[in-house]
Amino acid sequence: MSINDFIEKNNIAIFVKADLKTKRMEIIKRNVELESYDLFQQLILFGNTDNLCASIDGQILPRIWTQGNTKCIVCKPKQEQLVALFYDNNMNATDNYFHAKKLDLLLKELV
Repeated sequence: MSINDFIEKNNIAIFVKADLKTKRMEIIKRNVELESYDLFQQLILFGNTDNLCASIDGQILPRIWTQGNTKCIVCKPKQEQLVALFYDNNMNATDNYFHAKKLDLLLKELV
């Protein structure tokens, strides 16, 4: 499965791959609107790889943030890499947690 297939199949609006070594972020945005772009702006647009890394330091992964129906999960599929996924859904917290765990496992196989 390619990254584009993963994004499409899992209805991901924005996929961000952060390389912790080079401090660069690659952003793939689908033509899907999010209910809120606040999380994306705070974590990615107005942030950097160091801040993103610090935001998950000591946290159980994947790290999940929500803003209304917009969700962001941050995974660490490789030692020097973070991936942030932004999507909308109306799952309750428990269902979204298990959904995030599934996406995390799929990412570890993909990247």
